[in-house]
Amino acid sequence: MKLCMGCMNQMEEHVTKCPYCGYDETTLCQESYYLDPGTIIGGRYIVGRVIRYGGHTVSYLGMDAAANRKVMVKEYLPSDFSTRSEGEQSVTIYSGDAREQFERGLTNFLNEANRIQHLSETEGIAQIYDCVAENDTGYVISEYVEGSTLREILDTGRKYSVEEASQFISKILVGLSQVHPLDIVHCDISPESIMIANDGSIKLLDFGATRYVTTANSKSLAIILKQGYAPEEQYRSQGVRGPWTDVYALGAVMYRMITGVTPQESVERALVDELKEPSRLGIKIPENIENALMNSLNVYQQDRTPSAQVFLKELHSPVVKRIRGKKRGNETGKLPFWAKGLVACLFCLVVAGGILLYRMTEQEDISVSSAAEKMIDLSGMTLEEAKEYAERLNRDHKEWDIKVEEESTIYDSDQQKNNTIAAQTVPIDTDFTKLDQEKEKPDLKGALQSLKTDKKGRVKGTIPCTLYSSEYIQYEEIKAEKNAYVLAMKLGIKTDQGSKQFQEEKMTDKEKQYYDLARVVYKGSDGKKREITDVNLKDGVIPDDVKTENGKISVAGLEIYYYVSDFFYWKKGEPGEDGVLDDYVGKNIENFSFPMYRKANETKRIKVKKKSTLSKSHLVDQSYISFQKYKKGYIFEQKVKKGSKLDGSKRKDPFLLVVGENIPYLGRTGEEVKREVLQKKLASDQAIQILGDAGLEVASVRVIGKDDKAIDRPFKKEEVGKIEIITKEKVVPDTNANTSNYSNSQKPTKTPDNGDFGTSGVRK
Repeated sequence: MKLCMGCMNQMEEHVTKCPYCGYDETTLCQESYYLDPGTIIGGRYIVGRVIRYGGHTVSYLGMDAAANRKVMVKEYLPSDFSTRSEGEQSVTIYSGDAREQFERGLTNFLNEANRIQHLSETEGIAQIYDCVAENDTGYVISEYVEGSTLREILDTGRKYSVEEASQFISKILVGLSQVHPLDIVHCDISPESIMIANDGSIKLLDFGATRYVTTANSKSLAIILKQGYAPEEQYRSQGVRGPWTDVYALGAVMYRMITGVTPQESVERALVDELKEPSRLGIKIPENIENALMNSLNVYQQDRTPSAQVFLKELHSPVVKRIRGKKRGNETGKLPFWAKGLVACLFCLVVAGGILLYRMTEQEDISVSSAAEKMIDLSGMTLEEAKEYAERLNRDHKEWDIKVEEESTIYDSDQQKNNTIAAQTVPIDTDFTKLDQEKEKPDLKGALQSLKTDKKGRVKGTIPCTLYSSEYIQYEEIKAEKNAYVLAMKLGIKTDQGSKQFQEEKMTDKEKQYYDLARVVYKGSDGKKREITDVNLKDGVIPDDVKTENGKISVAGLEIYYYVSDFFYWKKGEPGEDGVLDDYVGKNIENFSFPMYRKANETKRIKVKKKSTLSKSHLVDQSYISFQKYKKGYIFEQKVKKGSKLDGSKRKDPFLLVVGENIPYLGRTGEEVKREVLQKKLASDQAIQILGDAGLEVASVRVIGKDDKAIDRPFKKEEVGKIEIITKEKVVPDTNANTSNYSNSQKPTKTPDNGDFGTSGVRK
């Protein structure tokens, strides 16, 4: 059986066209810079067909062989800075400024995915499982959602009711409300990036798009930006992107769902805004929802709904004020001076009227919702400001006792965010006055456990919050970061060779990988240096002094030690060229030594001034045994074709199979050979059979596998089912003939042809 690279279902080995999805491996046609189907990433992820290319990333269908589940494999491959030659796995990065921008984007790509990975399962957001640095680039392994994209559904002509669209968008807004506080913005929301799973759940895919495009003249920009869904700031090199960027795109998606029309492109609206409200297109829509929707679609950031939390709140508020954007210079610049003055006067009147209308509407809003007391968005507040909010709640509601407390911190190098709230346990818009009913909602399960109400409806408890910290990092944050290089970049620690905070640890365990976190050295609460080892991190054993600091570790002076080892590397090319892999079958492994390499960073390698014997490398498997035929050290199989690229720091499996032990039998009796076989524990006494006289010289040895088939190559101990030792026939002289002659039946038995090898095991 084998995997279909089109759908990852099992099919018969001889079949070339998948019976499930129709994928035909014989007629595969794809761009040369894509990975070949069947490529292995991270030692466990099998890459299949290309799902989409977004200008800077390629998304493949994949299979997690370890967890036996389908996954999405997203590869960082910005076309402006890099490419890949056909048949290659490693990426070719352009030189000069392009390399610097590639590496900066790659670091952001992996860092962002790592931060999302640390979130628990988030409603409306596809889960990220793993991040892999390989092939001179990076990969994000995420949840593969079986179902249809929203675009596929909308392209059938379907329209959603206002209520359906509002509930649909709300689920994604809940997820974005958890992701945005981590300073992560999607930047590519459109019907194509939203999946409706077969079980009915809604998932936003593919975080990160224009976020990684670092040049104003990027050729891939047109590919990435979705017309009608990208706000105007994404078209400008100096445009400031933030939660409001995703708000615009999600508002545009909702507009399309309700009206069936893609909104006018934002850069066109900046000149002449002709976007009509859904009600003007004949759609029956409540005023509050229409206002919430149109606020999210305001052209300029300062006029637009600022965050996912606010958009979510407005979609479910009974009264929402419409915020209309101010006219820009493009529309008023050609007016004569007197006209501009008139416009200014009129504008002042409008503003004055707007203030009055705002106050009237505000009063109306208060009167409508006075009975409810809903949780506000605390993100960005200091802990003191949040505590003042809790005190106001307690003053406004007799005998309420609500407190805001710091539950944990999350590291962020931005000092302006230090000690401000990153996330809150109690979701925005939770109605404190209906707490018992709120607790029954499936999406709020567990989120309100810190609050309770008594029989009189009095609310008591805490609102736990996570604070940003530029001074401390949590033990759990270190534990989640397996790659030391990524952790150092996150903490702003220099990774150059002379860095005193980023240092090498010699790798002794072959299961480790380059840049795996070895240990972290930090100052404990007593001022003395402590360390957390990879064993602590793996087993979850928190050092005692970390416990006393509530799991917080000061980043000042923190030292990161990472596993490093010299490795072999062969570039792609013609055999015989310097540094190109040749064909080593038939030669002795001890005759080969090659230059060693080290990594300068995640994507660059450098040659060190020394060579090493290949036989000592994990790339060689010397656990094979041969009877007589092959000498110790003989290379009998090579798994990577000559001329292919091979990076020893990334390959876990050996590519050369070598005889590690030779057992000669010529000139030895059957009993002697059996004794050595038993001594080496190749088989039990019952599994060893001597065919012939045990005291006579051995003619040949046959190894039978556990499948009862003969093994005609070097073998491993675990493959052996039984061993047959065949001895020569005993020679009996013919007493009726001259001693110098023998009859045909009495001639000495000729040693069976064993490949014309002498007693040394070397072919003559």
